[in-house]
Parts: sequence; structure tokens; C-alpha cells
Amino acid sequence: MTLSPMKTPGAFTHKLASLQSRAWLPPALLLLALSSVFLFGGDRGYFYRDRIHNWHSAMPLTIADNLSSEHHFLMFWRQTLGADGKPAYEPYNRFPIVGYALIKLAILPFGDDLSAKIYAARMLMLLCFAAAAVLAYLSLRRLTSSRWIALTAVLLAFSSTYCLYYSDLIANEVMIDLFGVMLVFHGMAIFEQDGRFRQLVIKACAALLLGWHVYALLLPFIAFGLIREIVKARLSVSIPPPSALCQLKYSAQPLIRSRYLTLGVAALLFGISMLTFNFTNEYFALNRETSLTELPSFQSMIYRTGVHSLFKETHANYLSWHNFLKIQSYNVGLMSLPYAFSPAHKEPIVYEDGSIIVRQPPWPFVGLGATAFSASLIGLLFVRRYKILLASLTLSGFCWILPMRHSTAYPAHDFEAVFYIGIALTLFSLVLLCLHRLLNERLIAALSAVALLVFVVSALRMERLNNANQDIAIHQTTIADMRLIRDMTKGKSTEVTPNKNWGDEMSSYYYFSGRTVMPRHKTPSDKHKADFVLSFTRIDMPALLTPDNRRVYLYDAGAYIKQIHEMIERSDGAQAIRSNFDVYLNERHLIYVKDACSEDDINERFFLALYPANEIDLPYGRAQYGFDNLDFYFMDQSVQSGERCIAIMPLPDYDIARIYTGQYIQRADSSFDHLWEGEIHMTEAAR
Repeated sequence: MTLSPMKTPGAFTHKLASLQSRAWLPPALLLLALSSVFLFGGDRGYFYRDRIHNWHSAMPLTIADNLSSEHHFLMFWRQTLGADGKPAYEPYNRFPIVGYALIKLAILPFGDDLSAKIYAARMLMLLCFAAAAVLAYLSLRRLTSSRWIALTAVLLAFSSTYCLYYSDLIANEVMIDLFGVMLVFHGMAIFEQDGRFRQLVIKACAALLLGWHVYALLLPFIAFGLIREIVKARLSVSIPPPSALCQLKYSAQPLIRSRYLTLGVAALLFGISMLTFNFTNEYFALNRETSLTELPSFQSMIYRTGVHSLFKETHANYLSWHNFLKIQSYNVGLMSLPYAFSPAHKEPIVYEDGSIIVRQPPWPFVGLGATAFSASLIGLLFVRRYKILLASLTLSGFCWILPMRHSTAYPAHDFEAVFYIGIALTLFSLVLLCLHRLLNERLIAALSAVALLVFVVSALRMERLNNANQDIAIHQTTIADMRLIRDMTKGKSTEVTPNKNWGDEMSSYYYFSGRTVMPRHKTPSDKHKADFVLSFTRIDMPALLTPDNRRVYLYDAGAYIKQIHEMIERSDGAQAIRSNFDVYLNERHLIYVKDACSEDDINERFFLALYPANEIDLPYGRAQYGFDNLDFYFMDQSVQSGERCIAIMPLPDYDIARIYTGQYIQRADSSFDHLWEGEIHMTEAAR
């Protein structure tokens, strides 16, 4: 099989000529299809999807918003106060800065408009998605010599579940990085055809400014290219070298002169220079108070590559090769199937009450992924030209996923599956080339129309998924409240007390970008006090500074703590449970208190079971258990008050018959040991 479609003789010659004369039509259809991802989708001016999508959108947007000369272009996601009262930063400096700079440029014209900046950043991601698809089309058009085959393959590959689901994810390491990978692939195609090496080096360096995934494409391309040149050099020698030294000389010469090696060295040195800039910038931003190996970005590198043992200890079930490869095969299957034909959600992983549950992926998708990958590799055996190029594209996903297993295995990093796009592009191209032998150019063009329809239907179906996962009114209210709060907290520090109904914690740091946000106090040893407290719990008291807000409330920190103590003093059923913690009931709040507590007292999870007076009040999905589960971690509900540990849990509005609460520790065998527990009967508490 060659990568050039066979010419079609006979009656279809004039029709083929007519199609070929309309060279503008395939790219026009491609742009038409890609426009659907801009038209469809929910209101992209909000964090509107599930918690994974929100977290990965809010954090890069926060980093980009904080990017400025004032902080020497340090990439950080939170600004706090250090022990000396000076600003301290939590850097996220491990990726190239240019991707974040592009996001910064996109949101810069919108000033303090929180919603408009989210929308602008999402439009930038969609532009990168569309540009990556266009580059893939231009590359496959060169390799297959058919605009229609290239168009069909690109539309089918880019209509996959992960591509569409993450097309507007605000993250430089997804769509911006995918654009960089396709840019280098286009450079590789031109190099293989025309020998234009300089443009490939320039494109590789430009792509590395956007992200690191380019290395996963360059690695197999350079390795295969070097092997090919060594084999050619050996075959060109008619007389065997007389000695081992001569053999080494003949083997080394093609390596030294190889442009593949030059490309690899140039890309490596360019990447090292960028990391050096990041580490140096971070070192000085942290006031040179730590060694280079202790920098957060360096620690992240060893964490992601598996050198650090933390991930091995805490996520061993994700790292087992059996589970890992099975889920990766599932991901390949979803990447090889347009979303229009996928009956399943994008992942076998769900988040419930803050816990990660890994479900077994459906075997049909696991089998589909294994089949797609195998078929791509086997199909390359019958290709006469550009084997190295297509093999590199096919293997590029695994060349990143496998070495970075300690990062990519984590459920929240499932967006890495987007980089299996090479398998889908290769598979569809090979299948269409085979069909071209049986059919003709006119029928391949008809398949392009079908592929366009599939892409549009997939995008429309993704819109429905988005609409099912969002509540625009809630997000509009939140941003309206935050605009007022941002004006009031300018130049001051704020402690954020998240509520599980708010979604991701990281979105709060975006709303406070450019301001000092204190972390939730995990231990009583944290002495830094904020000027304000942000909460989703409304308590009518003088400390409330935003009485007209409807969802997010700002309190004066000192008055807030004083009010909490007053609530404890007048609580019903004071010391209803006396164990590790005193638990107080005040109107619609449970207050957990312990004097002079230690970090060990709050490390383990708290359980809270509410038994309603009427079972009809149970939320959906809880009726089978007979109680409502509001388990929480102390730091999610904590209030700092000297040496006292205080946590406030708001209760739902329905009538409650009794409350069962306490703390538990989960053993390695998934069993539970209760550290303390007790019940509050509401009728008794009322008396």
C-alpha cells in the first residue's frame, strides 16, 4: 500500500477532475464543521462542567491572570501572607510560560469582568482546537495526496469524546499543547517530503514554547530516523570494516551527521533553557530561601516521573499495570470512536462526596482501543512511504503516557487521552486509503459529507451533555456576588471557607486573582489572620458585610469569630456529644469544637448522617440508605480561633429527626474504625 491514492480511470475521470478543480471545497467544509464547536456548547462564560473540568480550567486561568511584570512573570495560583507578613506565592512554574501568556493576552482586554475573561479564554482554547485540526488536515493532505481522505480522517478523529469534551478546557497542556504537536507533525511531513530541515527545527522550538508533549512526538521520530540512517550506512558499505574500531567509526559517522540527531539536541537544549528560566525565576521569587532541588516545580517533576514515593503510596491501585493499561485501552477506544456513536460517558471514573471511585471500564471500549492500536501498527506494515512519520504519530500518545504514568494514571488527568489522537488519525487514514482502492474519489468525497455530519452531531450531543451539567443561574449569581466582594477586599487578605455546593476550590482562587487569599487553616499552629472571611453560609450578624448577596457572603474576620463563640454559648443541646469533640446545635448549624486540639485530632474524616423526619425529604439516591450523608474533612469547614479547632456544618432545610456523627479512620483493607461517635435526637436537643 502506498500513501498516494490510485488514479481512477474510465467514466469517472471527468468527475474526478471536477472534484480536484474545487481544491477550496475540502478546507471550506473543514472550517464549516469546526465552526460548530463555537456555536454549540453551554454558556462558556462560567465554570459550568463537572469538578475535574472546572478545576483544570480555573487554575490555569488564575495563573494567567496573575502573570505580570509586578511578580517578575512568575506563574503562581495563590498569593498568601508569610510568617513575616510579606506576600508568599504558591508557584506552578513547571510548564512553558508562552501558553499562559497567550491566555493572558486573550483576557487582558476585559479588565475585571470575571465572566468575559472566562469566555475569552475558552474561545482561545477552541481556536487552538480548530487550528490543530487544520494542521492535521494539511499534514494528511500531503501524506495521502487526497484532500477528501485528509478531510474525512480529521473530522472523524477530532469528533471523538475526549477531543470535544476538553475542546474548551482552559489549560495550556491540552489544546494549546495539541496545537503544538500538530504544528510539529506538519513540519515533519514537510521535512520528509521536501527535506526542509530548518522549518522543522523552528516549528519544534515554537511548539516547545507551548508545552512539553512535543517531545512525545519527536522521540520516536528521531529514534526511528537514526535507526534508518544507521541501517542505510551499514548497507552502503560493500567491504566489511577490518577492525572493531573501524566498525565503530562507520557506525558513528551517520549519527554525527544525522539531522535527526541535530533536531533532538536542539529540542533538548531549548527545553532545558526554558526550564532553567522557570527554576531561576521561581528561586528568586521565593526569596532564595530554598535549594533548587526543593523548589515546588522541581518537586513536581520528580512526583510526576515517579521518583517521589508519595504517589506510589497513596494511589497504588491506579498504578498497577493491569488497571492502568486497561483504562488506557478504554481511552484509546473512546478516542477512536466519534462521540455521536458513543453510548457511554467519557470516563469510568466518577467523584462522589469528594471520594474517587474507579469503575471498571466497559470491555467493548477496552477491546475497541486494543483493536484500533493494533490495526494502526499492522496497517503501517503495508505502507511503502512515510512509515516513520505515521509510526511516530501513532506511538506519540504512549510515549508520553507511559513514562509519565505517575501523573497520567491519576483520574483527574484523564485529559491526557487527547494525545491518543495520533492513533485515530493514522487508523482512519489507512482505512480510507484501503477504501479508495475499492471505491473512487467521488465516493470518498461522499464519505467526507458523512464525516462532516458525524462531527456536527457529535458536537451537538456534547452540547446536551454540557447543558445537563450546568446551572447558569447559580453561576451568574456567584459571579455577581464576587464582583462586589472583589471591590471590598482590594488590598486586604481573605480566608476562603469553601462549601461543597460551590464546586471546585480552585475557582475561588480565580475570583480572587490578584488578591491575598489565606489558605484554610489546617492546624491551630497557623497564626496568620485574614481581614475577611468568605463563606456560603449566611448568618445574619453585624459581621456580615454583604447582606444583599444571594449566594456568597463576606464577613469581617474578627467579628465573625466573635459571633461563632456567641453561637456556641447559646446553642441548644450544648455538649450533646462529649468525646474528642464537643458538638453544638445552633438553629440550622452543627458546630464541632475542641480546645487545644492537635493536628491528629482533625486529620481523619468526619462522618455526618442526617435522618429526616419525613423520608420523602431525602435527596435523590439516598432513599435506599434511609439517611443523608454529609461527610466532610475538617479543613473544608474550619474556622480559626486561637488554639481552638472549630468547624461549622450548615444543615439542610428539611426537618431532621436525629443526627449521627463522629470521626472514622479507613484502614488499608478498606475497613473503618470509628474514633468517636454519637447521636443527637432533635426532640431531646430542643428540650
